[in-house]
Amino acid sequence: MHPLLASRARLGAYLLGWVPIALLLIAIARSQGWTWEAAIFLAVPLCLLAALLFLSAWFLCRALPLGRTVEGLGTHGAAWVMAAIFMGSLWSGLAWMLSRLLAWIPGLGDLPPRVDTALPVLTGLGILLYLASVALNYLILAQERAVDAERKGAELQLLAQESELKALRAQLNPHFLFNSLNSLSALTAVDPARAREMCVLLSDFLRRSLGLGERRLVALREELDLAKAYLAIEQIRFGHRLQLVWTVDPSAEPALLPTLLLQPLVENAIKHGIAALPEGGVLAVTAEVLDGHVILKVDNPLDLDAPVPQGLGIGMRQVRQRLLGRFGNRARFEAGVRDGVHHATLVFPLETES
Repeated sequence: MHPLLASRARLGAYLLGWVPIALLLIAIARSQGWTWEAAIFLAVPLCLLAALLFLSAWFLCRALPLGRTVEGLGTHGAAWVMAAIFMGSLWSGLAWMLSRLLAWIPGLGDLPPRVDTALPVLTGLGILLYLASVALNYLILAQERAVDAERKGAELQLLAQESELKALRAQLNPHFLFNSLNSLSALTAVDPARAREMCVLLSDFLRRSLGLGERRLVALREELDLAKAYLAIEQIRFGHRLQLVWTVDPSAEPALLPTLLLQPLVENAIKHGIAALPEGGVLAVTAEVLDGHVILKVDNPLDLDAPVPQGLGIGMRQVRQRLLGRFGNRARFEAGVRDGVHHATLVFPLETES
């Protein structure tokens, strides 16, 4: 089916485009001494016939896609000219038949000889109109290709984001499991009760992680619960060295964000912050709503003697890319060190399931 016929709006705009052509035909006929009745009765139905007849250019354009070589354009040009001559002649032939039918209407008896005289002009005009229809159909094909390319690009971007998420899970889980199992092995000998507690917490974390991993978007509440389960295990590992401060605005909890977006931030805070300091420190997670945006922060101390990292690590870059991939320029990601504290801040629109 022609794309113009698939949409009422497009079809209406296409038919409106023939109104100036009908007015032009009427003006030409009047300049040749035709009466208003004869000019209108011939021009209007003739333009309607052309509008429907020249839709067939769509199939020619589909069969002869535009190429990038001069040879291809030459071959196509010959086909366009032959089709235009045929369709122009067919249109003028329909005008000849229409004049005979309209001659039965009182006052239009002189229409056939007038049309016979104008047949060469009508044929030339039909050729030009058909070539214009060919150009219009190539524009429609180009628009469809652009929309299709945009859709495929969006699909590829989505697949890339899903691949990044899978890679992120593959990167986080083994590293976390390795540390947890080492701590669990050590605890079984010195503190069996805490070892059992850690087994329960580890099981809960893995269950939550697998559940969230199947979804593209989750509520911030669920991300915070996963981070709390993760940090509860790490708190057994680090003991008093890890202190947690949670400051969460309840109005921010329903906000939707890409899954496992907070997890790399808290893991980065443990790995490069708390674990590197003999005395440990405070890991602070803050979530608030301001002007319709959620501001999510993860702050942790750093070793002042350690070299300052240049740029973002792989995990942080993935967080930034996935955040901007979901919200575009409506979101912002910042990470840096100030006064011995590493600050990671995510700002994104407050969107909920409702």
